[in-house]
Amino acid sequence: MTDGYGTHRRSGAPTSFDRAFVSGRVGMAEGSVAYRSGGRDGPAVILLHGASLDNGSITWRHVAEDLVTDHRVFAPDLPKHGESWPWHGRADQEALERVLLEMMDHLELSAATLVGLSLGAAVSLGVARRAPDRVERMVLASAGGIQDRVTAHELAYLSPRTPVSWALTRAQSARSLERFARRRLPFADDVTEAEIDRLAAAYVAEYTAKRRHGGHVFSDWNRFEIGPRRMRTNHLPHLSEVSCPTLLVHGEEDTSVPVRLAREAAERMPQGRLEVVAGAGHFVAQDHPREVVRLVRTFMDEMSPDGPTP
Repeated sequence: MTDGYGTHRRSGAPTSFDRAFVSGRVGMAEGSVAYRSGGRDGPAVILLHGASLDNGSITWRHVAEDLVTDHRVFAPDLPKHGESWPWHGRADQEALERVLLEMMDHLELSAATLVGLSLGAAVSLGVARRAPDRVERMVLASAGGIQDRVTAHELAYLSPRTPVSWALTRAQSARSLERFARRRLPFADDVTEAEIDRLAAAYVAEYTAKRRHGGHVFSDWNRFEIGPRRMRTNHLPHLSEVSCPTLLVHGEEDTSVPVRLAREAAERMPQGRLEVVAGAGHFVAQDHPREVVRLVRTFMDEMSPDGPTP
């Protein structure tokens, strides 16, 4: 059994994530996609995690627990993350868009709200452009896929392609990953030590799974969408085409995707708006989870035909 962060529990009572969600799989040509689902009534919401050491039970856990009370919530492990192994093929932008649409077909979801962090936001935008009738609204946190070049672009392009990167994948230790979780994330004051412990353990579990399956610490999206001179996926020039209501949530201290890009993205979208979370970094839903829950809940209630939840 796993806890709400996708890590194996040794003991203790089930978390609310365990109680409210059940596991499933969708078979596809390249492999199968694992997902967790909860809630019997209400609009459909699909939660899409970020790249690298993330999966469907980590980033959006708090949001999932909140929305499941009045939504049907689905949290997939995107290919080569979590339990979505083995996967025989690339998990790049085009493939992930197709995976999401196939999953929606399997679940008989004609349309859904997409909530994505970083990689998950890039995939959400791609599906909104590719099949706009399938996306009712979006929440894009630390949105990926909205810049022409990333920080230290040439290095970011070369790093996942060198033998050193595979050595780095093998050389990580549980202690270094735990140290990253504890020291590098700008946690809000209301994040407890127990929550930080679970997040650190989740990083270790995800890294261990990647090593066990021969995976790379960098995701396929990073490896294939960062081109030698510029990004192969850049939705920014096309955002005027995305007409669905969209909330962008961005950390004030995000150094991976500067907040100015999120501001420009919101301005380009006909129904886009931006909420900046003070003190938060790129992993905003992990380091400021309660503020993100509040923002997502407010947005979803405003968009609901029944009005805000009492």
